[in-house]
Amino acid sequence: MTREIPELLGARVRLRPFRSSDIAGRLALGRSPEIVHSFGGDPRGLPPYEECDARSWVERNLAHPLCWAVEVDRRLLGEARLDGLDLHDSRARLAIGLYDLAQLGKGLGREVVKLILSHAFGTLQLHRVDLRVLSYNERAIRCYRACGFIEEGRERESARVGDVWHDDLIMGVLAKEYAGQT
Repeated sequence: MTREIPELLGARVRLRPFRSSDIAGRLALGRSPEIVHSFGGDPRGLPPYEECDARSWVERNLAHPLCWAVEVDRRLLGEARLDGLDLHDSRARLAIGLYDLAQLGKGLGREVVKLILSHAFGTLQLHRVDLRVLSYNERAIRCYRACGFIEEGRERESARVGDVWHDDLIMGVLAKEYAGQT
């Protein structure tokens, strides 16, 4: 799929296409054990985040057909993607990663999610957007619920984090539900 990634602007957040120069911004964000854990990684004994890690991250996001760099105050904060776009079933899966602990809890994630949903249900005219989130990631779950996502199911003990099994929640929002909120 070759599709131009549009810039999406919110009150505080800017979603834009990735560029090669984002390597320095991602490197500056580093690797927080708390954030790694929220994504399902084992936070114990994390190696330092190096330039090769940042380069790989940027290259992967540059190659993705629906991936935006998340900026706040002209500084890179993370990425937001629509994965698995299925035009026949008119659906996609949301993934978002914000990497600066100091910026969490300020409503920026909600703003990012709402921008992505506006694009998904408006421009792309999707029928549904879903996501998976670890059941212990309460901050993300609150964000998704505030943006209209409804828990649709639970995949029991589907993620092993360290030596402990955790559930994944499956959440979704339909176009008609999203339209009712706006």
